[in-house]
Amino acid sequence: MRVAILADIHGNLPACEAVLEDITRSVAPDYIVAAGDLALRGAHPRETVDLLFDRCDSVLMGNTDCYLAGNYLGGAYRERDHWKTELLRWTRDQLGAALLEKLGALPFSVRYTPRKGQDLFVCHANPRNLEESLDPTLDDVAVRRFFSHLDAAACAFGHLHFPYRRRVGRMLIADVASAGIPRDGDLRPAYGVFTFTPKGWRVQIRRVRYPVRKATQALTARRVPGGPLLIHKLVEARYRHHNALLEAARRHSGLPPPVGPVLRPPPGATSRNSLAAPLDGARPPPEVDPGSLPTDMDGTVTDATPLPMDSVTDLDG
Repeated sequence: MRVAILADIHGNLPACEAVLEDITRSVAPDYIVAAGDLALRGAHPRETVDLLFDRCDSVLMGNTDCYLAGNYLGGAYRERDHWKTELLRWTRDQLGAALLEKLGALPFSVRYTPRKGQDLFVCHANPRNLEESLDPTLDDVAVRRFFSHLDAAACAFGHLHFPYRRRVGRMLIADVASAGIPRDGDLRPAYGVFTFTPKGWRVQIRRVRYPVRKATQALTARRVPGGPLLIHKLVEARYRHHNALLEAARRHSGLPPPVGPVLRPPPGATSRNSLAAPLDGARPPPEVDPGSLPTDMDGTVTDATPLPMDSVTDLDG
């Protein structure tokens, strides 16, 4: 049995299309799962959700899907005067009532059972809730509390936008995200492929190239609320504590450092101090010129320097 899992697509239609094309061309799985956070933060929420419902065998609920459906709100989406509130309204208008109702009724998880006692459990953030990230820097005791009730041989999830794999006792777990807004220093969309073998489940994290300029231009052209910040997050592709996350992920996964592209700072961001203030504050981030981005993300940009580190973790979608 082979299961392809993409998560945290966030309305990034060009990235979603690239991932699904790679799944069809290179993986040929028995099942495809979209593990939540389908629409919010991208320029094409409706088109992305329609595509996922059409192409996936299972579509699961993420925290931002709950926000959109009105099940509950988290983070800054609860604040009345905040750009994320405006983004929420805009995305709801794009989706329409019928799709919002479908998002609100999505299941929390799905299981695949190739053999008795060898279940693969798929969810959005962790097996207990939609909000807490399974950060690779968590110690074994902290991680085990999320899995103590789970009877499965493997677990796939997303939410953190930082792909890695790890063992929890005999259970194989893997963050397979993000297919829409990667935050591990590699701009290429990530997704996971779980394959059941005579020795149990194995997981591969795959990366694909896509026209990132098309995604950034759409955020501007469609006047998505918070567009400049969303573009910044998309091309920054890392968290404030990137090095700690990367080292922990490498330690658990046995993987080499990511080799994806690192971009020059956007125009106007010539010093670390230019982004020292909280990005959710009154002062907007520097504009990113989409024309300065490569047409795809299949190679490393030479002579490039990293963007300044984020001043907010921004894990609420």
